[in-house]
Amino acid sequence: NVLLEAFGNAKTVRNDNSSRFGKYIQLQFDVEDEREAALTGKAIPTCILAGSVNDTYLLEKSRVVDHVHPERTYHIFYQILAAPDDVKTNLWSGFAGSNN
Repeated sequence: NVLLEAFGNAKTVRNDNSSRFGKYIQLQFDVEDEREAALTGKAIPTCILAGSVNDTYLLEKSRVVDHVHPERTYHIFYQILAAPDDVKTNLWSGFAGSNN
């Protein structure tokens, strides 16, 4: 969730950590077969979290290039700027030669 917040949250007039996108999180469970559970003496089958799917939508894209003062753009940009120089060098060198 911290990663999604870095890319999707920004400081606004009312909230220092305002979500600027919607997210839908679907949890996926692995449920034990009822017959197998009964054979091991369980009244209720075991249910284990097996994974999740995160869908994000409605990102406020205009905030990337423009925002009203005193609001800010997304947290990730300030986090990159605050990173140590060697981290920034590694990050930017990873983009070298890309067409993006």
